[in-house]
Amino acid sequence: MARECKVEEPIPCRIEIHRLLGRQLKMPLVALVEPAQPGFVAHAAGISVFGYGDDAAEAVQVLKQGIESICRDEGFLDLRDAIQRTLLLDNFIAGGNRKRKSR
Repeated sequence: MARECKVEEPIPCRIEIHRLLGRQLKMPLVALVEPAQPGFVAHAAGISVFGYGDDAAEAVQVLKQGIESICRDEGFLDLRDAIQRTLLLDNFIAGGNRKRKSR
């Protein structure tokens, strides 16, 4: 899981998130953790979700929960399903258009 920032580390510190929704990510999501008044804030580039907590680990945990909440949203799942169906259909059509070699 997330490691805690040490006082000696330069701020912001980077923490890699390797699991979301109980699944291993293909590539870790890098969260930056910075001090905030009070506590800490965690965020990841390109994602408009922030996690706030009394310590760095709590901020990262709240960030993960926010990202997972977005991924569980019905609109996100509908979009993901539509993309998968389109890709499957495109692959099916492309596979059917291949010319078979004569022997």
